[in-house]
Amino acid sequence: MEPFVHFNPVEILFGKGSFEHAGMLAKRYGNKALVVTGGHSMKKIGATEKLLGYLETSGVDALVFDEVEPNPSYTTVDKGAELAGKCDMVIGLGGGSAMDAAKAIAIASFNDKPISSYFSGEKPSEAMPVIEIATTAGTGSEADRYFVLTDPRTGEKHGLGYRCSYPVASVIDPMLMKSMPPRITASTGIDAFFHGLESYVSRKSTHMGELYAKEAMKLIINNLEKAFRNGDDIKARENMALASTLAGMAIDVGRTTLLHALEHPLSGHLDVPHGEGLAALSIAYMKFTYPACPEKFAYIASLLGEDVAGMGAEEGAERSMDGMRKFLERVGMNIRLKDMGADEDMIDTFVNDALKSHLLKITPRPASAADMREIYLKSM
Repeated sequence: MEPFVHFNPVEILFGKGSFEHAGMLAKRYGNKALVVTGGHSMKKIGATEKLLGYLETSGVDALVFDEVEPNPSYTTVDKGAELAGKCDMVIGLGGGSAMDAAKAIAIASFNDKPISSYFSGEKPSEAMPVIEIATTAGTGSEADRYFVLTDPRTGEKHGLGYRCSYPVASVIDPMLMKSMPPRITASTGIDAFFHGLESYVSRKSTHMGELYAKEAMKLIINNLEKAFRNGDDIKARENMALASTLAGMAIDVGRTTLLHALEHPLSGHLDVPHGEGLAALSIAYMKFTYPACPEKFAYIASLLGEDVAGMGAEEGAERSMDGMRKFLERVGMNIRLKDMGADEDMIDTFVNDALKSHLLKITPRPASAADMREIYLKSM
């Protein structure tokens, strides 16, 4: 076993009813909070109102910043950071977009600099305390240090993460996830699945990270379809919430790889759901990547229900694409890039953006521009 370092400081409140403790948790960090959210969906399910009530009961005043878009931009973060200067902490309420924006706002506000400066090489000294309240089971942002933002000038998406950008605590209550529509349930669940898969095959993978990744993939395979078909299945929702958190811990160790590098230009330029972009690219990505680590892909094939007993690693690994295709079909995610508005004229832009990704350094099989172009074409 190779030596490794493991660090994750996030306090996690997990389970049904944990949302009710959000006010008490926030009180530890001060008397005023900036609640960062996307607005419409959180208001619709009553989550924002409930959170404000819990905060008030615990003696915490709150400002609400509800302008976070599905793929949050530098501009949005800087606007939120101006409000955060009046507060003691930042609370992200929502899916990955709100949680990522909360981390970035906490950094920009504490250091009194636009968030773009940290995508240009600067490093923050510290950040405001961040509490994340997850309402989707997918991004894992509740359990890791990373945040992804879109540069509004170029449409490029970039990710960063520092020790100071870990949440101090996260609340993961599956009851908040009951109202997710089937399409969002599937899309976010596929995102979590590939957090598990990519961190498992990553060149930065460790034994500890692989434990998180394997368990996350198992939970998703066994529960995503149930949650997709019956949003009121609380056991399935609970298992998916746990899977998302474990997958977040997995990418905190092993990161993501080529698949995420290829997807970010899609959601950055086309403003499509991240999980759908991953689904569309996934089969071509797996076919390209599996020769670098066939034993791991053979294991993934077995998780996906393929009978690989008695097969060699290469043959078993090839079955992983069959298993993935069937899995995507069961949750309505067997989609193509053209379904999201992409066409072949966009591929050069996508490739140029993907080539800038730091994730290429840890992907198990190095990819050239020609390789990336071929993956996009096969996914079209």
